[in-house]
Amino acid sequence: MSESELSRRSKVPQPTINRILSGESSSPRRPTIDPLAKALGIPPDWLMFGGADDESGSPSSEDYALIPQVTARGSSGSGYLNDHIEVCGELAFKKDWLARMGLKENNLSVMYNSGESNWPTLSDGEVLLVDKAQTSPKDGKMYAMSNADGEIIIKRLIRDLMGGWLIRSDSQDKTRYPDMPVSDEALRTLEIFGRVVWRGGII
Repeated sequence: MSESELSRRSKVPQPTINRILSGESSSPRRPTIDPLAKALGIPPDWLMFGGADDESGSPSSEDYALIPQVTARGSSGSGYLNDHIEVCGELAFKKDWLARMGLKENNLSVMYNSGESNWPTLSDGEVLLVDKAQTSPKDGKMYAMSNADGEIIIKRLIRDLMGGWLIRSDSQDKTRYPDMPVSDEALRTLEIFGRVVWRGGII
């Protein structure tokens, strides 16, 4: 069955199907999986997990890494204050996809985006995968970091040609979300929790 035919039968957009097949979307959600499984005539759990360790339908530990999901929310805006952070569950990612991306499961955490300052890259409430091993700033990459008030923000770091860095939102509205210049020394005082390496959410 072609992607277009599967899209027609399931009512799931073809670009979504393409991202799943290419591995770009490693953890599609149940509202996407169920209509695809119905159109294909197979159980949803089989399509989601490709088999299970037991009758509970849990993903195979040989094929999937369960990444801890924390209660922290990173703000695509002025900042989000997290008074208490704890693990609230897990999200399954294919181990072979993590390997292709050069990611190690022990370094990863799942958190959520809050706000619209990084639209259209990130939507409010979107799931983010953060690599805690990548804390050294790199030009053009997006990070979860603390601001001067200790709030968690999701921003891109841009190397300033005049020296220092720019903490930048992806939104084109620079009146609402202006660049924040910081020196190299000031950037070192901000805690970088990790680099945002994947995002998944409603389209």
